[in-house]
Amino acid sequence: MNIKQFSQSHKATIGLLAIGAVVLMLASFSLGQYVGFRKASFAFQNGNNFYNTFGPHTGGPMMPPPPDFSDVHGSAGKVISLSLPIITIEDRDGTEKVIILDDKTIIRRFRDTITPQDIVVGDQIVAIGDPNTQSQIAAKLIRILPHL
Repeated sequence: MNIKQFSQSHKATIGLLAIGAVVLMLASFSLGQYVGFRKASFAFQNGNNFYNTFGPHTGGPMMPPPPDFSDVHGSAGKVISLSLPIITIEDRDGTEKVIILDDKTIIRRFRDTITPQDIVVGDQIVAIGDPNTQSQIAAKLIRILPHL
C-alpha cells in the first residue's frame, strides 16, 4: 500500500479526525487553564490589596459590610495628589484611592469635556472605571464636582 492509497483510506480519515479531536480538546483545556490562572491571579492580588481597596473592615467574616462600604469600580473624593496620568484622591472615609487615566478617559466639568491638565489639587471628583491588580481604578469617566 502506498501513501496515496493510505491517505484516501477510511482508517486514515478516522485516525486524522481522532488526532484533530485530541488536539482540539488539549487546546480547550489549555485555554481553560490560562483563564483560570488569570482569574486566580487577579483574586490573589486583590486579596493582598484588600485594605487599600476597601479600607478597614469592621465586623466578622459573616457580617455584612457597612452601608457606606466603598466600591472598587469607582470612588469620590478630594484630589490630594496629581502626577498625570495618576490622580490620588482622599475618599469620604479617609482612604486614599489611586486613579489611573488613559487617552480614553472622559473628563467632564458640568457639560464640558476637559483635559486632564484642567484638574487641580483640591478638586472634588467622582471617578468610575475598572479595578486593576494593584487596587487602582482605571478611570473611564471622571466628573469634577462644583465647589460649594
